[in-house]
Amino acid sequence: MFRLILLVFIVAITGCEQTADSSGATLANAKNTPGSDKALAGPSAPPKAHVFQFGLYKATRKGMVKDSPGSNTGKVIRKPVLEHLKTTDHVPMVKDTYFGYQYRLYNLPPEALIKPFVKLRKVLIHPEMTLPDGSKATGWDRSFNARVNSQQILGFDGYAFNEDYELVAGDWIFQIWYKDKKLIERKFISVPPAKTE
Repeated sequence: MFRLILLVFIVAITGCEQTADSSGATLANAKNTPGSDKALAGPSAPPKAHVFQFGLYKATRKGMVKDSPGSNTGKVIRKPVLEHLKTTDHVPMVKDTYFGYQYRLYNLPPEALIKPFVKLRKVLIHPEMTLPDGSKATGWDRSFNARVNSQQILGFDGYAFNEDYELVAGDWIFQIWYKDKKLIERKFISVPPAKTE
């Protein structure tokens, strides 16, 4: 049985780029997170992360397009509803393809759990693309506030191809950082559609 989970959603979508934005999104068909740990926050335990779902997603509702001057394209999509379609690291270079991952962060230090939000960094490294203004883009690095719930953070990070210039082959590397510690690195490979079958 599947249930809807409201997650902190930050998805980079150039053209309608979903960038480091602390808006919420609903993921349909999302699986429940793994069982809880006995000691989620301990002074000697390092912060930990777990990716519990990744691959291709379908937007059952595309969300609202908003201006975002800090993004590659100047746009961000907020609060889409996504449904997980397929577990894969290979992404077809086809417009309206959404890809990403859901994660859980835990064992955060006690000082990070005092407030309802923790400042994290989200990094995206992608193949070089030429934007409409002629400039080149290879990714971004932004801070965002992640909501703490039950001494952990549940989140989603991803991207969607909305413009022709985004359809470039290569590695898409997503990272989540807490201070100077990289908690997550997840890689996808964009390939021509025939190679994903």
